Amino acid sequence: MQARSIKAASFPKPHVASIDWAAAETLIAIGIEPAAIADLSGFRASFSHLPAMNDVIDLGSTWEPNLELLDRLKPDAIYLPSWSAISRPQLAKIAPVRLCDIHGSGGDPIERARIFATDVLRDFPDAPGQGNIQQLEQRLTGVAGAAKSRRVFLLNLRSNNRFVNVYAAGSLPGSALTHVGLENAWQRPVNGFGFTSIGVEKLLQTPEASVVILNQNDRTTEMLSRLDDNILWRSIPAVRSGKVHISPPVSVFGGLVSATNFAEWLATTFDRAA
Repeated sequence: MQARSIKAASFPKPHVASIDWAAAETLIAIGIEPAAIADLSGFRASFSHLPAMNDVIDLGSTWEPNLELLDRLKPDAIYLPSWSAISRPQLAKIAPVRLCDIHGSGGDPIERARIFATDVLRDFPDAPGQGNIQQLEQRLTGVAGAAKSRRVFLLNLRSNNRFVNVYAAGSLPGSALTHVGLENAWQRPVNGFGFTSIGVEKLLQTPEASVVILNQNDRTTEMLSRLDDNILWRSIPAVRSGKVHISPPVSVFGGLVSATNFAEWLATTFDRAA
């Protein structure tokens, strides 16, 4: 079936819905605020660098968006993550569906984010923030290979402090890490989204590596407070030598904006880090 065109492409204010968070971030970057976003509270918490978006409607879970609400909203387009494409036929009855395959599809998420941003601009050629994508591209080019070469673990803390999620190839943080010239200290298998859960003791196997904790706002603050009395955590060489860096809030499932912000922080941090 041939894809239906997005009627809103020439409208002053396109009326779109986004079940995919990276797509929503990209739309906002070019000046299009979605009328509705899935799991809006989670989106706001993960994308704290974006405006408050007080008029945006919550579509419910990213796994099971509210189809009745979507039908009532009558959007001109629906942005859907590629990993949930099984729901595309149902959604296509409501509005044209655009897939966002930045995450969960393998390859380089930064390159996929670039391609996706280009596709969005093609759909909305009159978007007021078209130049923003070019600026993001230029900023990314400016930090390519800019960091002093070293091995780095990218970690997300979990409620059980005996385990962490480690990010590698196929993840947005992992892509940003290699983009700025750093080497990922985790070279073992990961899932389709580029991360896996490991025991903290596995960090001991690469004693020369630095650690970056991917800041998830209040959740990370709470988890960090639990590590103060964790003997195993304190035995990690990076912890003992002061080579643990806590990033600014980072959206691990973001798009080009998140990738650029994180890459710039990495380049600055590891250009001057001892």
